[in-house]
Amino acid sequence: MNYIGVPREERESQGGGGGDQRLPASAANHEQTIKEFIPASWFHPVGIYKALARFWDRLPDVGGKLFLTFTLDPKNYGDEETAFEDSRDWLRKLFYQLRQGVEHEGKIYVIDAPYCIKVEFHESGWVHYHAVFLTHRFLPKELLAELWGLGWVKVQRIKNTDFHYLLKYVTKPDELPAWVLKRKRLRVFQTTKGFLKPLPPKPKTISLKEPRRRASYTMDERFWHWACMAVIRQNGKARTIKFQIPYRELFDQLVLSAALDGRYKGSGEIIINRKEGIKLWLQTQNQLRRPTS
Repeated sequence: MNYIGVPREERESQGGGGGDQRLPASAANHEQTIKEFIPASWFHPVGIYKALARFWDRLPDVGGKLFLTFTLDPKNYGDEETAFEDSRDWLRKLFYQLRQGVEHEGKIYVIDAPYCIKVEFHESGWVHYHAVFLTHRFLPKELLAELWGLGWVKVQRIKNTDFHYLLKYVTKPDELPAWVLKRKRLRVFQTTKGFLKPLPPKPKTISLKEPRRRASYTMDERFWHWACMAVIRQNGKARTIKFQIPYRELFDQLVLSAALDGRYKGSGEIIINRKEGIKLWLQTQNQLRRPTS
């Protein structure tokens, strides 16, 4: 997997999705270490690089291509969730109209090219959309505003550097509106056929494994699940462990003593005391969970 533009901290956090994972031979040793779990998530400041790494090498050259932004006027809706559902459906219809061709001031404008959509949220909780079309065709702002009709629009050209920045922009869980946290999923980045470069051919294999099903967690539950997880490494393998409280709370309690003992390796990784093992972490968890009088 290619981690272009990925911080060192994330490259060292191969937490993955659970279970044993092979690490490079150079990382194999007899130490047992523990470190924060990094999910592949658009809502994690480090994990977003894992999400991007899945298709980073397939991103097209978007320099000078058509870049559209759609925002919403809150006056048109009673709440943010209704606005999202309605505007998302309307956006699909708008793009369909552009593919068919729309007349404006005596000219027909057709935008029939592969595109991507990035969903973002204002601090107020209202959604807005960015769309990049793989075309150099011109589109009048007045025409787009007329077709949209739900708020404000921008028609621009985009640079590759701006596109990459757009993809790396993170909305953290504590910045998301409450209605988003109650959803089971939210597609932040979507592409149509032909936007990403094709995958290299893979040899045909027969798999006898049953497909894995995703748990039906809400996004809020998923964020809590990830926050309580850590990665334990030993002898070139990694496995995940789930605590009953956020791992960062345990880390903050134990990192000082680990540093004084010479067991803190930096970048958030702590060598587990061989004699105590994970026992100290579990004891600390229980102490922190005790209700205060």
